[in-house]
Amino acid sequence: MARGDQRERDRAKKQARLQKEAKGGGSKEGKPEQRNLADSAALAAKVAKKAELKKKQEEEEQRMAGNKPVVARSKVKKKEPAGLDDLLSAGLAKTKKK
Repeated sequence: MARGDQRERDRAKKQARLQKEAKGGGSKEGKPEQRNLADSAALAAKVAKKAELKKKQEEEEQRMAGNKPVVARSKVKKKEPAGLDDLLSAGLAKTKKK
């Protein structure tokens, strides 16, 4: 009896799927040539818009690059190389003389 119930549920699912497909979910409108022309026109418009945005962005970057203030770096003192005495006494603890 359980198998009969499964068959009924599967049939109901299939009917729902077929109705959804028949409603217009799977069909394309127009002829393929017309769709291709429309797609190519949309793609060309998209590419042109992207190129225009890129050009504007580059102009903005160039304009901003010209307006950058010059930042003066702080001077850093160079360390003198450690002498031989400094190297020899590097790990020794300093003690008071008696």
